[in-house]
Amino acid sequence: MKIAVYCSSSDRIAEVYRQAARGLGRLLGSKGHTLIYGGNACGLMGDVSSACAQAGGRVIGVNLEKWRDSDLPNSDNSETLYFQNLSERKTFMATQADLFIALPGGLGTLDEAADIMARHQIGELKGRVVFLNTNGYYDGLKLQMERFFAEHCMTEQSTDAYVFVDTVDEIATLL
Repeated sequence: MKIAVYCSSSDRIAEVYRQAARGLGRLLGSKGHTLIYGGNACGLMGDVSSACAQAGGRVIGVNLEKWRDSDLPNSDNSETLYFQNLSERKTFMATQADLFIALPGGLGTLDEAADIMARHQIGELKGRVVFLNTNGYYDGLKLQMERFFAEHCMTEQSTDAYVFVDTVDEIATLL
């Protein structure tokens, strides 16, 4: 299975999130899944990708052309692809993956997850987003999604586009 992971590139993120990212990477690699992610060696991106590669998984980094010659791309990648802009990068990841996982992250992570859910809602994609809610990181988003539904801004069919889980072990059952 090809699994896209969206997450923070910050090296200042809490260790609890880094441990979860490494646990997810080990799970994906040990089960022979292909990881598709942002391509960088920093933050949770580096943690999940390095752990996946070390556990024997295939790792596809999907990076931006402007960072090709920087120290950001991860040498643990089996393959690194470069795109001119975020729209091209997001479309590639959306069309290549079977499942999408959001680890803690910022605006980029939220944008990528929302894009997948919107594509799912209109029938463009079948895969859904799994939010790894480590340490309650996505509790606020979970409440907002419930509000969308309660206020009739989102249909019940749209709720199939995502799921919140608290542990990597719960992700293992979804695979």
